[in-house]
Amino acid sequence: MTIRLRLLTLQLLLLAASASASQPLGSSSRLCKTVYISSREYRTHRNISRLHAELQASVDGCQYVHGDVIIQNIGADSVTEEPIDEAIRGLQTDFLDSIIEISGRLVIKRINLERISLRNLRAIRGYNLENTSPFFALEVFQSKYPVKLELPQLSAILQGDVRIIGNLHADLYCYLSRRINWPSLFQSHSSRTPQQFNDNVEIMTLGDQQINVSDYAATEKVCTSLPACNSSCHTEKSGRQLCWSDSPGGCQSFHGCLVRPCRNCFRHPYTGNEECCESDCLGGCSNKSDGCFSCRDVSLDGVCKGNCPMKTDLNPGTNKIETRNSSTTMKRVGNICVKQCEMPFVTSSNDKYCVSECPLTEIPVNGICTRCAAKHQSACETCTVDTLIMSDKVAQALKNGNCTIWRTDSSLDINSEKLNSSASLETLEFLRIFYGRLFIKRTDRLVDNLRFLRNLKFVSNNFGIMMLHTRYLGLASLRYAKALWLIKISGLCEAWYPSRTIRQITEVTKEFTIGTREISFDNTSEVCRNAVCDPQCRDECWGPGPDMCVACRNFEVDGRCYATCQEAGRYNLSGECQECHSECEGGCSGPSASECERCSNLEEDGKCVAACSSREMRADSKGRCYSVASARLLTVGIGVGLLILVLLVLLPVAYVHYRRRMRKYEIVDLDEYLTDPSNPNAMAKLLIVNDDDVMKQKEIGSGAFGTVYKGILRSSTNKGVRELPVAIKVLRGHSPKLGQELLNEASMLARVQHPCCIRLVALCLTQEPQLITALMPRGCLLEFLRAHRNQIGAERMLRWGLQVAEGMEYLESLGIVHRDLAARNVLLQTPDQVRITDFGLARLLDMSEGEFIQTAGLLPVKWLGVECFESGLFSHKSDVWSYGVLLWEICTFGESPYNPYGIRSVEDITGLLKKGIRLNQPDICSIDFYNILLSCWLPHPESRPSFRDMVGTMNDCLACPSKYIAQRYSTMDPNLFDTDDAVGFVTEVSKPAAPQPLQKSPDKHGVELNSYISDPTSCSASKLRNSPARALQAQASNTSESAGLLSGQMSVPDANDDYLTPTSPGDNNGDVHDGGGAGGLDDYLTPRKA
Repeated sequence: MTIRLRLLTLQLLLLAASASASQPLGSSSRLCKTVYISSREYRTHRNISRLHAELQASVDGCQYVHGDVIIQNIGADSVTEEPIDEAIRGLQTDFLDSIIEISGRLVIKRINLERISLRNLRAIRGYNLENTSPFFALEVFQSKYPVKLELPQLSAILQGDVRIIGNLHADLYCYLSRRINWPSLFQSHSSRTPQQFNDNVEIMTLGDQQINVSDYAATEKVCTSLPACNSSCHTEKSGRQLCWSDSPGGCQSFHGCLVRPCRNCFRHPYTGNEECCESDCLGGCSNKSDGCFSCRDVSLDGVCKGNCPMKTDLNPGTNKIETRNSSTTMKRVGNICVKQCEMPFVTSSNDKYCVSECPLTEIPVNGICTRCAAKHQSACETCTVDTLIMSDKVAQALKNGNCTIWRTDSSLDINSEKLNSSASLETLEFLRIFYGRLFIKRTDRLVDNLRFLRNLKFVSNNFGIMMLHTRYLGLASLRYAKALWLIKISGLCEAWYPSRTIRQITEVTKEFTIGTREISFDNTSEVCRNAVCDPQCRDECWGPGPDMCVACRNFEVDGRCYATCQEAGRYNLSGECQECHSECEGGCSGPSASECERCSNLEEDGKCVAACSSREMRADSKGRCYSVASARLLTVGIGVGLLILVLLVLLPVAYVHYRRRMRKYEIVDLDEYLTDPSNPNAMAKLLIVNDDDVMKQKEIGSGAFGTVYKGILRSSTNKGVRELPVAIKVLRGHSPKLGQELLNEASMLARVQHPCCIRLVALCLTQEPQLITALMPRGCLLEFLRAHRNQIGAERMLRWGLQVAEGMEYLESLGIVHRDLAARNVLLQTPDQVRITDFGLARLLDMSEGEFIQTAGLLPVKWLGVECFESGLFSHKSDVWSYGVLLWEICTFGESPYNPYGIRSVEDITGLLKKGIRLNQPDICSIDFYNILLSCWLPHPESRPSFRDMVGTMNDCLACPSKYIAQRYSTMDPNLFDTDDAVGFVTEVSKPAAPQPLQKSPDKHGVELNSYISDPTSCSASKLRNSPARALQAQASNTSESAGLLSGQMSVPDANDDYLTPTSPGDNNGDVHDGGGAGGLDDYLTPRKA
């Protein structure tokens, strides 16, 4: 029993180890681009250990190769294929063991080694990066020396075919063609038989004899002496063993299914039963849950997924594009999800992918592909270099093309021994980005420094500077290279060699590898003894001058250091130099065209411009635009003389015509215009006018129900034409129902004749019906409160409240329910006289009716009582509720009701009111006055006071204003209300009584903000009529809805967690004043239930 338990424990440990070892790549895996393996540099040093180190550095522990792995010309000449050195045959290829996946292809060509082993390679995805056809994911050719190719973990070739062709050694051919089960590797192909596979390989050469591989009889005898596979290798039912070589580690891994109808299977470690791998797995697995060898789509931290979590994605539930939290978003590089793109990859412009290089229209800026601006388009000029060695002809072609981005498929050698002029090296001054391998050699024959490299920022592969004599390296702009090799460089000035920066990059930040070998300094020459970094450099530098600094002391612009931004032709904003306006030259003090030091083209009215603004302007010798009128002074003088002569003749005629016209058109006031001697009775009359008599002048407001214009109404009499300044309201929309609404409002206004209500002038029944009322150019009370909040006294507030109560009492006597009473629908005739307007929602009741029901249409929900939402019930008592909200608006100087609660629906306001929440006590009103407001907001309509009661209450409050409302202002401008253009217009054409300037309240105590006065010596202790406190207390005792409403000092509970959590107010402008009573759209909502 103990032995079985130990065996079971051992099996569990083996299973866990297997699962851990087989997990797919994750975001922490090391990624790289195409890897080239070659012994090219071996001829220069003939050192096997050094060659191994160089090849290991070129792989650099890469696990996922986003590109190809090309292994060629190791130990054999690239042209003759003859051995270079027999010592190379024993070279170990353990530096390839880190590679787990290859996104492109694996190429093995001209190899003279004993063994090439990629022990951990699991998948070759076979992505065709160059769109070649036909495409082969695995190519083995021209390797005539005995070599063992071992890929023991390879389990998947996703795309592409396999090509084995050329001068191959017999053993390599026989193992690849006889001992490998290729159909088990192909993941996207139909099943292939060995015969079909070999038909895909066209011709193969064995030694000196050419054999057609489809002729099995000719090749069978070649493979008869092939060593057998190791006994541990998998044996098929046919008896064939699968292996890459006869070594113990040369077996082919087999993860196919023998019993189950699946693509890949694994064997259970306890029972030995066959289990299917998940469909997301590629090439097999070690267990059911998370043991995939590779992922078919992408790997997210070792787990196979369909895609990486992008920054934005489609929500299938809402069918909307949603933005994810930045902490959960990933970017995709090949088949791996990563959080950030590490060099040598850059982030795509859409922030979704890590790409090897940016598109042609973009350049990498701080690791992100950025579209080239129009004025910097030259920085995106890309050229392809087809040669391996730079020549004068190639250099001239690159210079003529203004190429800043160079691309090559392999490498480019720049060797002065192949060049005849230093101008060819100066071509590299334009170079900023190089894709490929770059080598600079022996330039000292033409130049003594490498200043021509000062703009080079990025090299996608290895970058070598070697075998030359130079004063400095000039690599001030270099931000990345796969590896920078500085080899056999002499004559360097130590002051211009940033040794600490090189050590920082290599050992601390590890941005990229910098390898140095045989570097020597010149400490004797006068140049190096006097060498120092530029004063604008903070610390080290790559050479002399302000454009060679590692870091700037003050400001950096386009790779150059400056003491001030003005020196760079820019301006300073928060420590950064910003570009001046495009018309500036020589610097600027700000971003606009009027802040330039000089103009690059012309100047007009203090601004730099590209050209003068009109044909009437010309530029003088100093580049300033002037009017050509000054040059035509003589012509203008003659014209003026003739004009005076004509005026002397025409003025008398015009004066006579003007006097006749003034007699014809007579401007009258409202009362005179509406006087009709034929209608002496009290019957209301609705005047219908012609559209030709209505002149719209300008829009003065718009709201939820209509648009209001300022205009003139004309009428003909036997004495001439009368003109009246009016407000013209046109309903919004073209529905027939809207016309009926305008007629309803007109019928209401036609019955109204009260000093505190807007009076109807006429109605125009055009295609868009127009309602014409008296013009109130001072605007609505809401805007007036907000504009003059610090200059309005308590007496004036209470007088406004009294006038509105009197007007509503009058409307109640006519049976009119207003339903839209709010500060926005109260207009000012003078600062001391207000009028009620906007009867767009009003309803006329019969004498027998006391209320009516409405369940549809837009409603001003924040001004209505709770019964209006529950049952659609409207009455004069619901207007009393609205009146209380209007008084609250006056006391808060136009704040929006319930603004902290973020009301967005009828249900929101209904929920608040049912919980007993009411508007808070304004800062400037006393508890007594707040009780008046609360009495208007009692839950049951019959408990609220009538407007007649409110008229009496307001009169009582006016007896001692400071007892109820605290004074807020400190100084008063007596001319405050005489500056409005509209007031001047009415003064001229309507001749109303001159507006009285605002006066302070009669109270003389100088009350501070938020203070209240209750001095019995200054005000009589008059008792309020129909005491709202008693009414509220009585109501509270009869209904549970008032619970908590009356407590202690009559305070209303704030919005806390027990009630509602107020949302952050999105729009603080609350209401929209339309100049004629129309409210904002946010104040009106439609009830959902009928």
